[in-house]
Amino acid sequence: MNEVLGAGFLLAGALLVLIGFMWLIVNGWKTRRWLGVLLALTAYLGTPLIFGLIRFRQNKRPLIAVIAGVLLGTVPIATGHAYEFVFGIGERERVIDGQRHLTLTGWDRNDYEGFLSRKKDTVVLEMGNPDVTDETLHLLSQLTQLKELTLNDTMITDAGLETLKKLPALESLRLARTKITKEGVTTLLADPPPKLLEIDVSGNSIPASALRKWKNVDSEHRRYVN
Repeated sequence: MNEVLGAGFLLAGALLVLIGFMWLIVNGWKTRRWLGVLLALTAYLGTPLIFGLIRFRQNKRPLIAVIAGVLLGTVPIATGHAYEFVFGIGERERVIDGQRHLTLTGWDRNDYEGFLSRKKDTVVLEMGNPDVTDETLHLLSQLTQLKELTLNDTMITDAGLETLKKLPALESLRLARTKITKEGVTTLLADPPPKLLEIDVSGNSIPASALRKWKNVDSEHRRYVN
């Protein structure tokens, strides 16, 4: 679903829920003033809904507004899951020359484990999301064919680099604007993934001195960006 349209559904749903809650609070005030005050002060606990259900006949319309708001707000999420169920993840997943390419950057899901466990033949993976941490990287150990990995703008640290050492087919690694340090990069490149030829550590204040020794071992083929 288009992001703007999805945001519109969410906003409209939230507005309907708010209207329904306010309506229930007003009805509570009309029943007993102290009840209206109580419902307003404890609305975050959902007490207006409890009141509405207890006095259902009096509160049919505001309850309908709340339910409609919730349903409207879930449209973007339900649509996304339904589309993925039927069609996969669309343009985020491509098979090029028999190799699986996945682009999870900007992905609105968080079940990396469940998804990657079904894509063990992935060769190219872009996963530049703020919710990607050192723990997430442990999931990559099952991707034995992974050649290109992009982790820009993630929360990975030097500890996560230790996991990346174990990727047997990795050739290209992008780590721009993460939490890694010079020490972590130096340790990684002292014992790098066996096929690593390209590394991007830009935006991390990593000096060229931490990369030059690794590059000079095979200066014709290895390259770095810092």
